[in-house]
Amino acid sequence: MIRRRAGDGPLILWVHGYTLDGSIWEPIWDCLPDFGHVAIDLPGHGAAARPPGHGMLATGTAAIIAVARDTGARRLAAMSFGGAIALEVLARRPELFDAALLAAPGVLGGAVDPASADCHLELLSLARSQGLGPWLASRWLAAPPDIFSGLRARPERFDPIADVVRRHRFEELIDGASEDMFRLRPQLGGLSDSLRLTLLLGENDMPAFKRCAELVRRALPGARRAWLGDVGHQPLLEAPRESSEVVRAALS
Repeated sequence: MIRRRAGDGPLILWVHGYTLDGSIWEPIWDCLPDFGHVAIDLPGHGAAARPPGHGMLATGTAAIIAVARDTGARRLAAMSFGGAIALEVLARRPELFDAALLAAPGVLGGAVDPASADCHLELLSLARSQGLGPWLASRWLAAPPDIFSGLRARPERFDPIADVVRRHRFEELIDGASEDMFRLRPQLGGLSDSLRLTLLLGENDMPAFKRCAELVRRALPGARRAWLGDVGHQPLLEAPRESSEVVRAALS
């Protein structure tokens, strides 16, 4: 499913994080009326199906490329797990985008948050022993890891996002689709020097994601870093108004 909002300025393609969907961007879109927006539901998320036997990285990369071609979007904004897939797109198809903003991006083969890795193993175990059900979303929303801790401190923002997570099907835990995210090595060497790249980080984010951002900066020394105080892992959702100023500067 593709969500759109018209605007007179450049068109931004938005890529959400794991277990979310394209509906999450409405608050930050409200702060950016001078841009056009298009949001993807990554395969296996929201209303988007994922072909059986196909991994999350392969299908996510293909979906982003297809939407960029179909819409003509030359700006890219992505967060967390979506940022890891976006980096693959930027490295493999550097001609597609002129500018990108990556908020707390993961890096395939880069630093991994130990609590997040432990939670993934726990989710796999729960899915195999109890099947697919609400217990998976409950575990994923809990801390540790601190994926949602910053949002939880803002209930008016956490509650709508938690509802999206509870709708996630978690089928990737049963059919092995998440495995390609862990097998492949990073391709950061493919990033183009002509890309205007901004890395947005919350000061309270997990150390692993700060290290991932540093890996990206080393691969593309011209990348700009922006920090938001009193913000955790999901700055675009936790502080949409403050984040929108960074987005405007990065993607105008």
